[in-house]
Amino acid sequence: MRAWTVQSNGAPSSRTLTLTTVPTPASPPTGSNILIKVSHAALNPVDLHLLNVVPTWLPFRRSATPGLDFAGEVVAVGPWVPADSRIAPGAHVAGALGVAQIALGTGSLAEYVVVPAHLVALQPAGVGAAAAAGLLGVAGQTATLMLRAAGVKAGMRVLVNGASGGVGSLVVQVAKAKGAAVVAVCSAANADMVKGLGADEAVDYVARDPVEEYLAQRFDTQPFDFIFDAAGSQAIYRRSPAFLKKEGRFISIVGGKSQGVVPFVRNKLLPVFLGGTPRPFSLLGLAPNGNSAKDVAKWVDDGLLKQAPIDQEYAMEDAVQALEKLASKRAKGKIVVRVAA
Repeated sequence: MRAWTVQSNGAPSSRTLTLTTVPTPASPPTGSNILIKVSHAALNPVDLHLLNVVPTWLPFRRSATPGLDFAGEVVAVGPWVPADSRIAPGAHVAGALGVAQIALGTGSLAEYVVVPAHLVALQPAGVGAAAAAGLLGVAGQTATLMLRAAGVKAGMRVLVNGASGGVGSLVVQVAKAKGAAVVAVCSAANADMVKGLGADEAVDYVARDPVEEYLAQRFDTQPFDFIFDAAGSQAIYRRSPAFLKKEGRFISIVGGKSQGVVPFVRNKLLPVFLGGTPRPFSLLGLAPNGNSAKDVAKWVDDGLLKQAPIDQEYAMEDAVQALEKLASKRAKGKIVVRVAA
């Protein structure tokens, strides 16, 4: 089968990545695994992080295949998958690969992938494979994590930073569908998109630089119940007491340049009298699982989530360009690679 493999660490390029032929996984798979013919793979910032920092000289990471999110058709199932399961040959499923698969270099930018059955969910009716890869993968599952932690309900006010990205665009939709008033922070170029997703107001972080000062002036008398940070802004958190309720909460999925360690320790443990910010801070980390993917599918079925904005769909041969676009941070929604010819 065809698969992209990592040749060396660094930014995505023809030097670090190559499209090659590798052995197709054995069929049927063992245990409770399933063999999937991949139709589409959606990309995430963590793909770039893995490409840059996980050493290629590790024995189990030589010629690793990148990619976490996938959508495709079940080809075969292992003997431990229940016979009455809906996860059966011919089923169309989607999800995100787990830590074990990624650690061993098994990624979704390949024509076939072996996945534990508990990591997948059926693609929602009426949703195409490209959208399903973006919805039920890392972005959608992370959105469930954030909204579950907040318990958003009608009458609340929420701010979404990074509202035009893969996670933020989904949080905007669901929070609005649950009855919250939603203010989105994004660039002017993406304002119409996020308003179309349900945001009541879009704040251009470029024109309003520094955006945290504008937020403090604009919303000092209309503070938020929650701030969802999908872009990673320590400045917004530090200034949040001016526009986040005392009992409010700042929920982030991005730790910044230190990958979360330093901001997490400082934001969680530094007392106010030593300069700490007097607002609760949460830094969430996702372990992909099928239950979260099923939650996203239910959002779709219940009408809370109507679309997964897709910036662009690339052919399998153009995966490097897709990763370069991801690295540019200029995508409007998800970037998807069409794996199947």
